[in-house]
Formats: sequence, C-alpha cells, structure tokens
Amino acid sequence: MSAFKPMPEFALGPHIPEAGFVVTDLGGAYGVTQGMINTMFLETKNGVVLVDAPPELGDKLLPAIASVTSKPLTHLIYSHAHADHTGAAHLLNRDGLKIIAHEVTGRIIEKAHDDRRPLPNVTFGGPHKELEIDGTRFVLDYTGDWHQAGNLFIHVPERKLLAAIDTFTVKNAPFFRLGFSAHVPTYFEAMNQMLEYDFETLVTGHMALYGTPEDVATNREYINDLRKSVTEALRTVDLKEAAAAAKVPENNKQAELKVWIDAVVVRAAELMTSWDKRLGGTDIFLKDNLNAVAWSVFID
Repeated sequence: MSAFKPMPEFALGPHIPEAGFVVTDLGGAYGVTQGMINTMFLETKNGVVLVDAPPELGDKLLPAIASVTSKPLTHLIYSHAHADHTGAAHLLNRDGLKIIAHEVTGRIIEKAHDDRRPLPNVTFGGPHKELEIDGTRFVLDYTGDWHQAGNLFIHVPERKLLAAIDTFTVKNAPFFRLGFSAHVPTYFEAMNQMLEYDFETLVTGHMALYGTPEDVATNREYINDLRKSVTEALRTVDLKEAAAAAKVPENNKQAELKVWIDAVVVRAAELMTSWDKRLGGTDIFLKDNLNAVAWSVFID
C-alpha cells in the first residue's frame, strides 16, 4: 500500500457529527458538507436557493436547510452536469421547483437519461445571465470549459459569495488531472477570471473547507509552479534518450512517447518547490497533474 504524507491540520475540515453533515454560516449563505463534498444554500424573501444536489448529501440537504430556516426550497441551480454534484436532485424535485442551468448542461443531462438528474426547467444560452430571485441577484457566467462544458461561476454580488464548483480544493493541491479539466489552458485562465469577481467567500464543491480570494491566488501560484517545472523538464528531457534508457524498441513509437512523458513528469516533480507548508495533499495527485500539464504545454 502506498504511503501518503499526513494531512496538515490547516487542510482538514470540521469534525462531522453523527447527523452526517455540518452547516456553516458563510455570511449571507450557508455551506453544508459531509466531509468529502460541499455546497451552499441561501435564503431569499420567500424561500431557499440551493446550488447543486450531490448524492453524498442527498438525504441531508433538506434537514440541513431546515436546521436554519422553515422556508421552502424554491430554486435549484446546477453548476454543471456531473452526477456527483447533481445526482440527488430527484430527491428534491417537486411541483414548482425551478431548476436552473446553462442550456449546455441541460443537453448533457438529457443525453444521459439519468432519472436522478431532472432536466432543468429554466435554461439560458451564451456566456452570461443575471437573475433576480425574490430580491436577490444571481450572476451566472459560462466563461469556458475549465471543468465541463456548461460549467458556471455562480456569483451573488450583494452577499459577496462565489460558487465555482470543481475549480480546486481549498487549502489542498488540485484533484486528479486538475479535476479532469476539459481544457487545461482554460483551467489556468479560470483562476484569473475568479479573481475578477468581488467576493469574500468561495464554495468549490469538495472536501469540507470554504475559501477566499487568497485561496484562489494560492492555487493559481501552485499550478503556475506545475507549468514552470513541466516547461523546464520538457526542455531538458530528450525523447530518444528516455526511450533508449527504458530499452524501448525503435519501432514502438507509442511506447517511446509513454516513457518520455513519464520521464518528463519525474523530472518536473524533482523541480517543484515544496508546498507542504501551504497546501495539503501535495503528493497525492502530483504526478497526475504534472502529466496533464505536460501534455498541455506540449500540444496546446
């Protein structure tokens, strides 16, 4: 079994009680987590708006809301189509519930034929939509496929809140292959875009911590370090030399590429500065993330 570095205290979330969830007052909204996944909901004049419906929180979402308000759930916003964030929406679906998403997300869910994910009944096209829900303004932006087609930044300006689900994990190194980013350069640009919003609290969808603009800046600095290390490794690691060292037959070109990119990743990992005092889990997906960035620097 592989040994991983111990998680630093600053990267761990709150203790999860027997109820199976923790509700946190974010100032203008509430975060809810069960340790592995998180999301947010907020009160309006007449009801509650919820972002996503993760299966890991499925039967806990309504009790979490009821722990702070007796108002009904009136709106559900899909941040994107992935089932790990929307797969409990069927538990919440009822007459009158407005399910809001980008039209791209609606098409993806329709093609999935997944009864757990009801189709959105309020959709929009293009890069930008502003909604007023019971006196609260929501800004929904689709700036590019930094995670999945249709993914949204959900900004609540007057409450200084931003939900950017699956962008990164607060106070931790990024998840596998930058969270399975659909397009690595767009993922890098998303960090810059997030910092253009006026917000104080950030919800990113995984683990149990909520972030700040400083956490976005830290993640941006970290991924730029990935790219810097990869760029130098690509410059110095020779494909033919790597293939010869691995005794790859000259007629096996795919194997040559495989051992070369593996050697690039090993060299890039050696070049990385230590992040252990600033982020948790730096070892878990380091090589996977370096691999994703290496191919992007090579071909994008």
